[in-house]
Amino acid sequence: MQPPGLPLQSLALDPAIDPHFLSVTPDTPLLDALALMSQYRACLLPSHNLNSETKILDRKQEEIACLDSQWDKFDHKTNPVPGCVLVMEKSRLIGVFTERDIVRLTARGIPWQSLKIADVVKQPVIELRQSEDYDIFTALGLFRQYRIRHLPIVCDRGKPIGIVTYDSIRRALQPVNLLTRLRFVKDVMTTQVIHATATTSVLKLAQIMTDYQISSVVITENRQEERDNEEEGEISLLPLTSHLSPFPVGIVTERDIVQFQALQLDLSRMLARDVMSTPLFCLQPSDSLWLAHQTMQKYHVRRLIITGNGGELVGIVSQTSLLKVLNPADMYGVIELLQQAVEERTWELQETNEQLRHEVQERKKAETELRIARDNLKIEVEERTAELTQTNLKLQEDIQERKRVETALRKSEAKLQEQTKKLEQALQEVRSYQSKLIQTEKMSSLGQMVAGVAHEINNPINFIYGNIAYANQYIQDIMRLLEIYQKYDRQNIPEIQKAIQDIDLNFIKNDLPKLINSMKVGADRIRDLVVSLRSFSRLDEAEIKSVNIHEGLDSTLLILQNQIKATPIHSEIQIIKEYGNLPLVECYPGQLNQVFMNLIGNAIDALEELRQINLDRIQDDKQELEKLPKISITTEIKQVKNEKQTNLNSLTKSHLIVRIADNGSGMSEEVREHLFDPFFTTKPVGKGTGLGLSISYQIVVKKHGGDIWCNSTPGQGTEFIVEIPIQQGSRH
Repeated sequence: MQPPGLPLQSLALDPAIDPHFLSVTPDTPLLDALALMSQYRACLLPSHNLNSETKILDRKQEEIACLDSQWDKFDHKTNPVPGCVLVMEKSRLIGVFTERDIVRLTARGIPWQSLKIADVVKQPVIELRQSEDYDIFTALGLFRQYRIRHLPIVCDRGKPIGIVTYDSIRRALQPVNLLTRLRFVKDVMTTQVIHATATTSVLKLAQIMTDYQISSVVITENRQEERDNEEEGEISLLPLTSHLSPFPVGIVTERDIVQFQALQLDLSRMLARDVMSTPLFCLQPSDSLWLAHQTMQKYHVRRLIITGNGGELVGIVSQTSLLKVLNPADMYGVIELLQQAVEERTWELQETNEQLRHEVQERKKAETELRIARDNLKIEVEERTAELTQTNLKLQEDIQERKRVETALRKSEAKLQEQTKKLEQALQEVRSYQSKLIQTEKMSSLGQMVAGVAHEINNPINFIYGNIAYANQYIQDIMRLLEIYQKYDRQNIPEIQKAIQDIDLNFIKNDLPKLINSMKVGADRIRDLVVSLRSFSRLDEAEIKSVNIHEGLDSTLLILQNQIKATPIHSEIQIIKEYGNLPLVECYPGQLNQVFMNLIGNAIDALEELRQINLDRIQDDKQELEKLPKISITTEIKQVKNEKQTNLNSLTKSHLIVRIADNGSGMSEEVREHLFDPFFTTKPVGKGTGLGLSISYQIVVKKHGGDIWCNSTPGQGTEFIVEIPIQQGSRH
């Protein structure tokens, strides 16, 4: 029965019942029973180590390891209980045949070739009927009373349902319930250890096990100074002392004897040193029983050798001795210690609860402050939302005003003359791009500039340019007439002479042709500028056309000339053109010129700091002259593999390469990775929308099937490369 105060579930007997067991009938030959018991064991004796004639071990082998630990490594949940078979007559249990019985027969030299299991089994059998009233103390009491190690458990009808052993009890019980943390190896170890020398025969060891009713013999060797006096096959049962204790080197168990018998070996000619299990698993007396339990579990062994500080043998601990802690007489003192520990833990728990209560209060306080902060944040968000709403309303009013202005502009454009229709179409295209790319810094200013030039300059300059030739002709005619008058008028009328002197007729005659010529030069320059603007924007070319790329680049440079030339605070940017021999290129001219405008404009911005160099200071310094701002524009043709060839003769196709490089400060890798992202810019607020390069990427890659990329190193400048096919083919 269980002592009061212990958990009932932890000491129940049912978890220790192993339902897997071997059974035979009474008329089973003893050799068959031995073979049945042996086939579930894992002895590592190889078959080639046996002499088939003499049934002895080959001594030439280095070592033969027959470890009972190998058997214990098998899964005990699925394999039968090792070490015994139940003898059954029909469904009735009549006996238990164990490894100890085999060792006993071996020691007595009884021949068992003709024996049956019923001839050697002990009767009556010690068994226990299954009941909830029984616990592990019941089983342990029967073990100690009848000096047995296997207890069959039967049902109400007497049919076996399982077996309880020391090993099953140890595996079923939790070590904490065994109180192994509070006990030490020295409290339960056996100090009177049967030990023998390595030269003892295995048959002698079996006789020793039978005489002393033990399950193992420790194999030892004496100290160095005593080895010379060591007798062959010496057996000792003396108490172990510090000056007499030998050193353990191995162990031989009942299970080893059973295995040798199953192999029909000659035990009298086998020595312990050839078959002993080694190395040993050892502990010290000061180690806890908890460590002993863990070691048995880890290495799957049923006994541990106890050694002193010098490695000498001082005792042995088995599963039987480990379970001594479950003696009911010793439990009450331990329970009192546990109760004290529980009270201490209860006090610690109360302290922890008080600390937790304080932490909960602090947390509630923090949550209150957080709620107040969240309410304040909500108010601030609402106020900010109201401000944004007002701003949005104002922005909508500005948009409506802009729409009204655009409507008025469209009505004004409808009234223009027929000769401006092409320009109107270009303006409509620019306006369409403006609506799609709102707030883009380049296209917005470009549309206004083209509209102003076309509307305000183009028509007047046509009148001026068309009339200059006539004016020049008329003035020349008048000059010739004056010369005729002066030639034939000899009256020298004073009034006429005075007028000639007042207006300085001779100066007028010399300067007036120069004046007309300068007017013609100015008109020509204005017309060139208008043509460059039209060539740049290509407002009258909305479809793919074959154009001269160099004209588009030169037009872009002309438009940006005001930003390129020198100013009082900036040096002039040197433009280096390295144009190749290019054919006409199929493209959208206006869109491609936008790309050139964005890239050259960015290059000009990148040279801002470099342009502020004091030119007077570097006139005589060639190294400093190399630091002057430069933009190089290179064009070339590159042949690439035609991946979509339709003609067997067209293995390659031509691509246009345009390189625009500056010697500015360059850019970092992080910036370069985001160059073509929409709205990404490194310029100050208000000086860029971050759409220029994103639009350029769309034009080059999406519209022209090309590619655009950037090479840049900090401190060494930046180079943009644009690549498009010379012929667009059927892509568009």
